[in-house]
Amino acid sequence: MKRVIFLLLISVLVGFFAVSIFFLPWIKILYSVVFSPLPEETNFLILGLDKDIQGTRRTDVILFVNVNLKEGYIKISNIPRDLIVDNRKINSYYQTEGFEKLKDLIEEFTGQKIEKYAIVDYDVIKYLGDSLGPIEIYVDQPMKYSDYSQGLFIDFEPGLHYLNGEQLLAYLRFRKDSMGDIGRIEREKYVIEKLAEAALRKNIFDLANIYKNVFEMINTNVKTSELIYLATKFKNSFQIVSVSFPLKYDSSGNIYPGNLEDYKKSFVESFEEVNKTFRFYILNNTKNQTRTYNVNLYYMWHASGFDPIEIFDLDKMNFEKDTVYILNDKIDIENVQEILKIVHPKRTFEIRFAKDDLEKYYLLVDTLSSERKYFEFPVDFIIILTG
Repeated sequence: MKRVIFLLLISVLVGFFAVSIFFLPWIKILYSVVFSPLPEETNFLILGLDKDIQGTRRTDVILFVNVNLKEGYIKISNIPRDLIVDNRKINSYYQTEGFEKLKDLIEEFTGQKIEKYAIVDYDVIKYLGDSLGPIEIYVDQPMKYSDYSQGLFIDFEPGLHYLNGEQLLAYLRFRKDSMGDIGRIEREKYVIEKLAEAALRKNIFDLANIYKNVFEMINTNVKTSELIYLATKFKNSFQIVSVSFPLKYDSSGNIYPGNLEDYKKSFVESFEEVNKTFRFYILNNTKNQTRTYNVNLYYMWHASGFDPIEIFDLDKMNFEKDTVYILNDKIDIENVQEILKIVHPKRTFEIRFAKDDLEKYYLLVDTLSSERKYFEFPVDFIIILTG
């Protein structure tokens, strides 16, 4: 959720200042006196608070954002709210231990010093949805849940929906599917893109008003002049990379911090080094479903610098041709094609987005699940080998 706020603030400012700086001379003068430079690299902690229920407020979203002005990228990592630290969920730290304790914990996870913060509640999301919406959202599965204590009522059927603020918030808060909190993180990524697209369709006067109102609704130590500086630095282009928080599970499905050393390295590596890593599965739908074949397959990919999360045999479905399902809309298909040509030069793949072939994709997931083979999301793409 908070990732939505940060990127939307940047989107709003980029849209406003990129136009105005070039076409309104007085803005140039204003810019020269009101902007406050930030270091080339600045870290933000963004917290999204849930509703106050009987005096309890938890951090529904915990977001670490690394902004690198020199290289022009933003690295974003969402720490799951259900993560267990010291025998309790991390979403309780803000109220029981205070902001500083939670900040120290995130600094320990990331190995990075946090300089800036923003704390936002649900009212901001509702305001953004109403001001920029209705927001076009594709729902890929039935989403139904009711909680009278929170006034939360979710009822979406699969298909295309146009959501206002209250509905958009409900979509973001849903986590009663098989992916739980991880699924909600993926929906947050999706909503970021949709809100940013909607913001860029607004005129500069509407954007300026939206920005003003949002800034007044949040608790932050980020100055308006610093946001102006960020916007001007990113006015031409910037890249976003999502850094997944490492997880490990116990037999009850509880989640704990995983390999933090590799996680910390991702914040000191260049954008290109982080961005070249894909999360993908290979499904062996060939007639040669042996351990030897799968081991050789793994090392073929490993030798090319890409390690699949897992290789599963798929014998209860029949694909007629080699297929790749793209689950991450940000993936460059040409990049995937180039990798496939290196590893499988004699194969011809049909590459499609999973959302464009949902019926067969869901059948695939259901078939694997029936054999206790599960995807660990987020996943960038799935490769199905036939023959």
